Amino acid sequence: MGVHKESIEVNIMSIRNIRRSVLVLAGAGAVALGGLFAGRLAAGAVPAAGAGSPFGRPAFARIARALDLTDDQKTQIRAILKTRATEIQDQMKAGLDARRALHDAILADPIDETAIRTRAADLSRVEANGAVLYAHLRAEVFPILTAEQKQKVGELRQRMQARGDRSAKAFQNFLNGEEP
Repeated sequence: MGVHKESIEVNIMSIRNIRRSVLVLAGAGAVALGGLFAGRLAAGAVPAAGAGSPFGRPAFARIARALDLTDDQKTQIRAILKTRATEIQDQMKAGLDARRALHDAILADPIDETAIRTRAADLSRVEANGAVLYAHLRAEVFPILTAEQKQKVGELRQRMQARGDRSAKAFQNFLNGEEP
């Protein structure tokens, strides 16, 4: 019985580590995505979107509102993102391609574990590159933010982590046969 419980605890810890990695990468992807659209918007490559559209001005506007950015800050951030627009676009395409390739390998019949591991390793390399790009973007954008705005970024990050913690708890409850 003790071995089974230890195995479950190891699995839970593995799930938490995976979840944290996914959350970090999702956050990096969200910033990169916002950066892509902001950069493309600033370059005039994205047409004005409707109020309900997830692209273009509404996406950048939501981020700007959440952080209460001034017009000057928006201009400075757009300029930074414009200089890195090609890198951001290339990273997003590489990430999308790597995720699709992994998904295809996972769904292949018969199962080819070597192909899955190879595609997962490819995705890992792409995500590492994205994490480095995110770190560079953050290093360039953060000095523009006020202390209060930086605190808001921290609060948003904590909310994302809390969501992940709730997901892990819900998964554990499911495994234990507990109702939500």
